[in-house]
Amino acid sequence: MQNSAGFRAFLVVEGIQPDRGIPLVTAPDIVTSTYSCDPLVPWIWQHLRRYQRRVITLAALSASEIALRLLSPWPMKAIVDFATGQNAAPAWLGAVAAMAVPVMGIGARERLIVTIVSLGLLLQVGHQLVMMCHSRLSAATGHRMVADLREELFTHIQALALAHHDQTPTGDSLHRIESDAMCVEHLLLRGLFPVFFSALTLAVMFVVLAMIDLQLAIVAAAIVPCLYGWLRFYTRRMRPVAVRAKALDAALVQRLHESLSSIRLVKTYAREDLERARFAQAATSALDARVASSRQEAFFGTIVSTLTIAGTSLVVLAGGLSVVHGRITLGTLLVLVAYLGYVYGPLCGIANTAGALQHASASARRVRETLAIAPESADTAAAIEAPADLRGTVVFDRVSFGYRDERPVLNGLSFTAHPGETIALVGLSGAGKSTAVSLIARLYDPTAGRVLIDGRNVGDYTRASLRRRVAVVLQDAIMMSGTVRENLRYGRLEATDAEIEAAARAAHAHDFIMSLPDGYDTVLGERGNGLSGGQRQRLNVARAFVKNAPILILDEPTAALDALSEELVFTGLRSLQAGRTTFVIAHRLSTVRDADRILVLDGGVVVAEGRHDSLLTTSALYARLAASLTETRVTRAA
Repeated sequence: MQNSAGFRAFLVVEGIQPDRGIPLVTAPDIVTSTYSCDPLVPWIWQHLRRYQRRVITLAALSASEIALRLLSPWPMKAIVDFATGQNAAPAWLGAVAAMAVPVMGIGARERLIVTIVSLGLLLQVGHQLVMMCHSRLSAATGHRMVADLREELFTHIQALALAHHDQTPTGDSLHRIESDAMCVEHLLLRGLFPVFFSALTLAVMFVVLAMIDLQLAIVAAAIVPCLYGWLRFYTRRMRPVAVRAKALDAALVQRLHESLSSIRLVKTYAREDLERARFAQAATSALDARVASSRQEAFFGTIVSTLTIAGTSLVVLAGGLSVVHGRITLGTLLVLVAYLGYVYGPLCGIANTAGALQHASASARRVRETLAIAPESADTAAAIEAPADLRGTVVFDRVSFGYRDERPVLNGLSFTAHPGETIALVGLSGAGKSTAVSLIARLYDPTAGRVLIDGRNVGDYTRASLRRRVAVVLQDAIMMSGTVRENLRYGRLEATDAEIEAAARAAHAHDFIMSLPDGYDTVLGERGNGLSGGQRQRLNVARAFVKNAPILILDEPTAALDALSEELVFTGLRSLQAGRTTFVIAHRLSTVRDADRILVLDGGVVVAEGRHDSLLTTSALYARLAASLTETRVTRAA
């Protein structure tokens, strides 16, 4: 367990996010996750402030839309009541018609119709232009919100402590960044913003309706309490279903990521059918949750539509009777019915998207849950930059450490490593070898004791500067997507092409690099696919050369290589170790035999130390380990 954690720790020193294993995540594990129940509105409004100008512009455009909607039914009323009806047109309208439309052999009524239709056309064109500007600005703002939140999430997740990454599946983090990050855009631009301006439209329209005919306005408003009550009641029932669906969606992405990232293991063990069944099970669970949510949304939307139809029917009934009795004109009734569409339409839209808003709310809670996790403890105000001329004297002074509440992995560990010295750490699995070296770069902090570099506690240095002074060569030589040159420059971004080539020559990698189609500019496949294990490892060594750090950690760098590749890599490693404080964790005897000092760990403490030959006679544990290492080496050579 601790060796695995330490292995992933090394990747973080190099700025690389480790791949996960294949933990079995079942639906009950997912759906029982708890989410913060704090109100989301304050958090959402914080995001609004980032886009203050855009939001103000969107608000102005929305207000313009409301104003144009208020005016749009009146041309039809004018046509019905004045142009084709018996009522006299207002004096100002007649004057406009007389000035705007030449006589051209047509009568006053015809000129009035042309004028009213022209004014209506201008209103509709203006409305469409405002809606177009609103849609374009809203879309651009939404994309910006999603991009900014994704960047914030990615930055925050990178800053979290290594313990979090050890315990959190990569697929879940990917889903939060890719899918859940759209929550702010959905809630703001498809939720709160429409709700607010629908409510404003509702208020304005009812005021106008009341000014036209108070009785019909009261009839139209009769269904609003019913709609509000239904919305409040049913959204509470929809929320847990939306949360469960979102969690199962994340589990599906996690299942997909784990299967594909472990495709070599899947094929090696011929477990395609098993992975298909596991993926199908996760997909079915997610589908069932989505279907259940959709059924709720459909039932909810049907009730809302029924209520709005009932409200419209009541208004038409009361309005028709009012026209018959001469209380209002036919044109006024048309205006009232048009306003009802503007009032009930947004309400129906919000109601029909209530399910989507619940999903967005669930995503927002997941995002807040992630952002609420405390990152690695910040550097203290007194923290200093690790000097460029750091010598690399490493002292473990009675260091203890344990993962969470487990028993201590290290228990009072003490030793000193000097510049130019190679220290090999050996011991049974779980002895604390990888855990010990992970403390050097503060991937974890000791629970007791101190780790000193050049006489200063590692906690006195800023993490970033400290990690720049530590180079790691891993057993699994991880390559990033990009060219060979970009992978080598990953060790030190400011390295020149000449420095990169010199590092490759020192690692005995230059010749095979030049044999590639485009040399140093050859684009590597994912994880370095297309290169042999020995080639990838020599690039890994070259990257450590480029970093040029005074402290070097070798984590079984040749364990997966054949004898010929091992010798080539060792040739590069011997050059790399010169003048550096080197820690070697290995299960091969050839890796530890030439160490200046071997530390034998057992139970988190050093139980023996010395060189290979002396330890064979003074330490029974080392003798057993050496026998095992020798046997392993011979078997592999055979």
